[in-house]
Amino acid sequence: MPKISLDAERARQQLAAQTQHLNDSISNLSQLDSRHQSAERDEIFSADGVRLYHYHPTAHCSKTSRTQTPLLICYALVNRPWVLDLSPERSFIRRLLDEGIPVYLIDWGYPSRSDRFLQLDDYLEDYLDRCVDRVLQHSAGEKLNLAGICQGGVLSLCYTALHPDKVRNLITLVTPIDSAQPSFRLGRLTAHIDLELAGAAYGNLPGPLLNEIYQALKPMRLGLEKRLQAGKELSGDSERALNYLLMERWLNDCPDLASAALQEFVQLFFRDNALLKPEGFELAGKTLRMQALTLPLLNIFGLSDHLVPPETTSALQQITDSGDYTELAVKAGHIGTLTGRRALEQVPTAIAHWLRQRDF
Repeated sequence: MPKISLDAERARQQLAAQTQHLNDSISNLSQLDSRHQSAERDEIFSADGVRLYHYHPTAHCSKTSRTQTPLLICYALVNRPWVLDLSPERSFIRRLLDEGIPVYLIDWGYPSRSDRFLQLDDYLEDYLDRCVDRVLQHSAGEKLNLAGICQGGVLSLCYTALHPDKVRNLITLVTPIDSAQPSFRLGRLTAHIDLELAGAAYGNLPGPLLNEIYQALKPMRLGLEKRLQAGKELSGDSERALNYLLMERWLNDCPDLASAALQEFVQLFFRDNALLKPEGFELAGKTLRMQALTLPLLNIFGLSDHLVPPETTSALQQITDSGDYTELAVKAGHIGTLTGRRALEQVPTAIAHWLRQRDF
């Protein structure tokens, strides 16, 4: 059996460094308030657990740069939308407001046990459609701009196909389009999960279970390596520590998913790859074809996105007949495309510029 050789001085230095990290972390944590600060907003509509918010314009916004058409953000049913407004320094929504974009946001809330019977058409033709109508009423507009994030991007594509008369411009961010791409491991993983059995056992799919599925995509990076890195993150400057805590809080604020709607979503868009079918697919009592989408489209994705790889997202260009299609590739991961420092400097500005050119 080989002998174990230990360098006592190196071990002492490593222990001292870890002790210093721990002391710095305790000092930071004692001074931090981990509650996120949201931009000023009003709740203008609610239905069951769903809330619709209107955000107030910011003082940084010039009246001459404001767009007239409101922007409604449709977040995913997974996780919570407050990641878009983590803090004043790390806020996707505040950056849009500063650019003169009138922002509205749907908060899907936390499904109750009785919501396990909700179908996708309940989300599209009831909740989402009523939110759209309320935004149009509140803004006195005829059409709105719709931005869908991740799963919300798929919902937004479907909604626009159902109601093209209500949407002027469509933006998709980190949205899964082509589930057949080999790099789309989430699609391959869900192919082996019996969601019907999970629905029978739990009613709704539990949020913590969903988190475990995500972590299984990169077990070392999102498991052991992340825990080892925590001390370094918390022992840095206070802003860095606060952002780390807020992100961890958000990652663990994972609502349950309505069972029937989840089963339908996975079957249609992951297993059947319905968005790519030229003949279309049945949803909400209609046949939807992505080729029928002819409105301006802005498709944003992260080049380092392990959850929704860029080739999965960029397939959107192949399936629509939009004569005004634009792509924005960001050097970031899935969440980093929305919250990373460089992305926050780039993405909201690009969205605002793109919308101003089409604000008519």
